[in-house]
Amino acid sequence: MIKKIIILSSLMAGFFLQSCNDDDFVGMTLTPISITTQVKFGGDFASTDAKAYNANVVFKNAESGIEYISQTDANGNVIFPTVLPGKYNVNVTLSLSPTQFEEYFGYDSGSEENIIFNGMAENIAITTSGTTLSVELLASNTVGGLVIKQIYYAGSHTTLGASFRDQFVEIYNNSNEVIYADGLIFAQLYGNNTVGTEPYNLPSGQLNWALAEGNTKGESANTDYVYADYVYKIPGNGIQYPIQPGQSIVIAATAVNHKSNYTDESGNTVTIKNPELTVDLSNADFEANLTSFTGNQYRYDIQNPNVPDLEILHWVSGADMILDNQGRDAYIIMKATPEEFETFNKVKTPKGGSNSLYLQIPSSYIIDGVDTTKDLGNNVVPKKLKGSQDSGQTYVVAGAFTSYAVIRKTQKVVNGRTILKDTNNSSEDFVNIIATPKGFAN
Repeated sequence: MIKKIIILSSLMAGFFLQSCNDDDFVGMTLTPISITTQVKFGGDFASTDAKAYNANVVFKNAESGIEYISQTDANGNVIFPTVLPGKYNVNVTLSLSPTQFEEYFGYDSGSEENIIFNGMAENIAITTSGTTLSVELLASNTVGGLVIKQIYYAGSHTTLGASFRDQFVEIYNNSNEVIYADGLIFAQLYGNNTVGTEPYNLPSGQLNWALAEGNTKGESANTDYVYADYVYKIPGNGIQYPIQPGQSIVIAATAVNHKSNYTDESGNTVTIKNPELTVDLSNADFEANLTSFTGNQYRYDIQNPNVPDLEILHWVSGADMILDNQGRDAYIIMKATPEEFETFNKVKTPKGGSNSLYLQIPSSYIIDGVDTTKDLGNNVVPKKLKGSQDSGQTYVVAGAFTSYAVIRKTQKVVNGRTILKDTNNSSEDFVNIIATPKGFAN
């Protein structure tokens, strides 16, 4: 079975500010103002007297990318005396060693690894000097288990490489025991890709799913669920596809050697002019072939008889597994029985104007998640994941069709087994690498 030990409670973020729209800044003189951040432990630790001191607090201007960085004092507070008015994303991190954890809370954490606390708030309008922002800091530290290791969404050069056809996702066993991939579900999440102030949006700029037709969850639709447009499942009888400790599986959009010329399903020759720009996925562990699901043969959806097909659980449109090469997707892996999956609701987008249905997935089923974005400067995509799954975002710096992927950092190597970094903050956990199936960043 898949094992993911949640040592503490899920990460969430709370804030006591009224978010505003762009008109709030029209005509405003940008005189530096003072902002106080109060960082408090929440969840299982809300009733403790522990103060969140020495937590790293990063204020990042959503428009300019300017950052203000400091640490909380002995009372869990930090004052930024000269912040320019604007819209900000706030990220708070506190890493405690087992010894420090016991000093903070008075008992053993039960882990040999550091316990990572995270907190966040998005798209917050800071306009008035003396404003106080409160961020709830919780921990969702994972020990071992399966993690999303590498996401190759950018693709390679459109004429010299394989364009979007060579995309893949790699899932890694970060534990010290065998985990079976059978029944593992992989999903691409849906949501807004730009921050807007339309009435169907939340202050963060993401969709307000409480307004979605078909939603029966009320306001919790925004806090306890994520929304998927493409959902895949690894087949198997439960013990058919083992992943050894320190090993991984690769899910390919199309499991062929993209470095070599080949004939597509329409009989046309696909020529790869520069093989160094792309990858060989002929030995991938699974592929997404949709021919039997859609009833149509997509010309680039080449069937590799030696690679098992993913089961298609939910599909909105299109003829193949295509990851957004601009970095505007989010990705999760999860486990649910067929009976549990059948209970998941399907809703329409709150935007209206479409009959497409999006799968409403309870966040409690998620094993790991990664949010991507276009960049962390002026083009931040509203997060589709909650802070408990990923309190940050990662992206390919070079952009689309560049042969780069995002990949987890190596935290350490124990007896030859690589342990990847997993703090539930992809801004810290991931770096860029030339896409290399089953490779490592460092």
